Amino acid sequence: MKTKTFLSLSLAGLAVSVFAASMPALAHDGYFYGHGRYGRPHFVYPGQRVVIVRPPVFVPRPVVVYLPGPVYYAPAPAYYAQPWGTIGGAIAGAAIGGAVGDGRPGAIAAGSVIGAIVGNGLSR
Repeated sequence: MKTKTFLSLSLAGLAVSVFAASMPALAHDGYFYGHGRYGRPHFVYPGQRVVIVRPPVFVPRPVVVYLPGPVYYAPAPAYYAQPWGTIGGAIAGAAIGGAVGDGRPGAIAAGSVIGAIVGNGLSR
């Protein structure tokens, strides 16, 4: 091939490719309905598009007034009696129950419970 022919064919091919690339693919204003199984895909051009624009509605926001939150006061501090009266009463009751009941476990247990109750009452 001669250089002149090759140059003109190259220039023509470049012009055709630039022209083909400048056209957008499937440039249309309608809707594309493609048929996957039969028939050719085709385009449908709608007659007229109707757009309804409603004016915006402005509604004033409601005025919300919140009441102040309730005030909580801390409860008065509670003072508890020391458990020493209960412990001392249980020890004394166990000693008395052991002496009176001749060392039987039931007498010791009953004496310690009764002593704890009495000692708790006395420590208040």
